[in-house]
Amino acid sequence: MIRKLEKEVLSKEIRFKDIQISNINDLMKIDKSFKDVVPILLKHIREIVDESDKQFLVRCLGVKGFTEATEDLITEFKNSRNLSYKWAIGNTLSIIQDKSKVEELLEIIQDKKHGIARQMLIIAVAKMKEKKGIPILLDLLNDEEVNGHVISGLAYYKDPKLIPYIEPLTNHPISWIRNEAIKIVGKFKR
Repeated sequence: MIRKLEKEVLSKEIRFKDIQISNINDLMKIDKSFKDVVPILLKHIREIVDESDKQFLVRCLGVKGFTEATEDLITEFKNSRNLSYKWAIGNTLSIIQDKSKVEELLEIIQDKKHGIARQMLIIAVAKMKEKKGIPILLDLLNDEEVNGHVISGLAYYKDPKLIPYIEPLTNHPISWIRNEAIKIVGKFKR
């Protein structure tokens, strides 16, 4: 195992694929046409130990349609104890939107051992508008670690039938959660 990301090695491997980058930060700006970098980034994620370097690489994979990365990212999520790193993985998965892994994501978001790291996985499921996610998300409205993100996620369904479940949170003591509930209920009533 390599402790830290060897940026020059990574840059050379990417340039070898005829992908021109001036520096490693250019990887944060890639789009779907750069699918050739996915296996390279995943290889480096597997090889390094430093989770801040891993987090940078995970964020680079945040491109809708980079589904080749999903399995590795879920494995990383499950194996890590670093909430910040796990949250970044969840955020990347919410961008990728791999519908083939919805069942696995639904299992993870119900497992409280993952704490607040589940927040962006909730958004991932909701962005895919997976109907079987609705009852699970509604159950999670009582989970203080994730309920604000559940409200945000339920907005993707655009279903006024969800109002009675969200409305009680319009009086939530935490202002951003209360405001999110008010905003979503208002949208659904239009």
